[in-house]
Amino acid sequence: MKKAFIIIGIFFAVTISIVLAFLLFIEIQQPKPPQAVQKTVSVTVPASTINLPITYQVEQLANYLNNKITGTFLEKNIFLNSGKEEIYLTLTKKEKITVSSTGKQLICTLPLTVDGTLINSSLGKTLSKLFKPVSTSLSITLATPVSLDSNWNLSTRFEIKGYEWLSKPILQIGPFKIDIKEHLDKEIQQKSHELTRMLDEQINEEVSLQPTVAGVWKDLQRPILINKRPTAVWLKFVCEDIQGNIELDQEKITCFASLKAKPLIITDTTKSSTPLPLPSFKTLDKDRQTRQSDIFIYAYTSFDTLNEQLNRFLRNKSFSAEGFSTRIKNIRAYASVNGLTVEVETDKILNSSFFISGQPVFEASTQKLKIHNFDFTIESKNMFMQAGEEILHNNIKEAITSRLNVNLGSVIERVPELVHQAVSKEKAGKTISLTLDGLTIKNCDIALGAEKIHIVANVLTEANIHLKRIKTGKRITITDN
Repeated sequence: MKKAFIIIGIFFAVTISIVLAFLLFIEIQQPKPPQAVQKTVSVTVPASTINLPITYQVEQLANYLNNKITGTFLEKNIFLNSGKEEIYLTLTKKEKITVSSTGKQLICTLPLTVDGTLINSSLGKTLSKLFKPVSTSLSITLATPVSLDSNWNLSTRFEIKGYEWLSKPILQIGPFKIDIKEHLDKEIQQKSHELTRMLDEQINEEVSLQPTVAGVWKDLQRPILINKRPTAVWLKFVCEDIQGNIELDQEKITCFASLKAKPLIITDTTKSSTPLPLPSFKTLDKDRQTRQSDIFIYAYTSFDTLNEQLNRFLRNKSFSAEGFSTRIKNIRAYASVNGLTVEVETDKILNSSFFISGQPVFEASTQKLKIHNFDFTIESKNMFMQAGEEILHNNIKEAITSRLNVNLGSVIERVPELVHQAVSKEKAGKTISLTLDGLTIKNCDIALGAEKIHIVANVLTEANIHLKRIKTGKRITITDN
């Protein structure tokens, strides 16, 4: 009996030794995982420069003036020859005003119809009524430089440069003629300052870039949701400064506005600061004037999300090659000292897990995020070669690479959308249109933390705002003071 216990004891001891040796062998054979990164990453996003050329067509200014100055805008009784002759005079705009640009000034041509009727004279009212009323045309040329005042309103300083009569204004009855040109010239000179003053005032009140610029300034400071899980994260720009220049060319008036904004990453919009109001207009240095915007956008994905996506597509997927086969049980991506590491667990008893590492890199030529040098650790590679399963595991690596490129690529693909949300959301309408042209990602800084893959993208684009129309308001009427 005692001998039987000894034999059983020896059997268990040998069995345990074999199991321990087998487990030790498996432990030795298993590749060691690259050391995981334990620290979270603090991301700083550089300030962005958003350049907004705001254009207003010269033709649209002409349309504005044609709606502003319409019909009869001057009615007056004038007296000649020491008050002996009284003439009822009207100035009416019947033809279109034209506006052109020299590149330095706006030139406005105002065609007017001049009508005069003799009301009374030394001949008496009865004979005066027999005089044929005068009707002729007058073309007035005005010129003005263009600038912006501190409130972002268009500022003009119209001056009458000259005028031309189509025919002399003469009242006539039979052989009797009354030439009233000299008197009308005097009247026009007296009223010219009133006409130009009213034009300057009305344009300054109603032709304004303030609503457009303030809209962009305000909307840019509204938080943009960049991720919902595991916790909501927003990107918010804090606008710091804005300056501008105004220029003329043959067809349009352009304000080159340059806006400085600092991006912030926030997790609570309720504690977000109130958007700063639009500052007063300040002149931009010519050497800083450019159409291209230099914008920095932050985006990220968490390893939890990435692993969920990888396992959704690859877990339980089987691979076969040259008589070998295996099935993926689980995949885990994490940040390691080697870069982005993926641990793959298979259904094999021996060599069940292996590791692949590489560096996420943005390729500007393709505008894609790729994993460079994505390969097995040396221990994993040696293990496959010894087992003759190198081709099998290369197939697995290619499948994982493809999925990583898709999943990480989707983060990059969101960057243009974020730029559009920041700069141009809700800007299309009846009064303005905003477009972003030639949007390209110049570079991406990628940082791997313990929990997330952080991406700071430098985006270049050309934003253009076109003012479609401006409310006309009340028409101009010159009163007889």
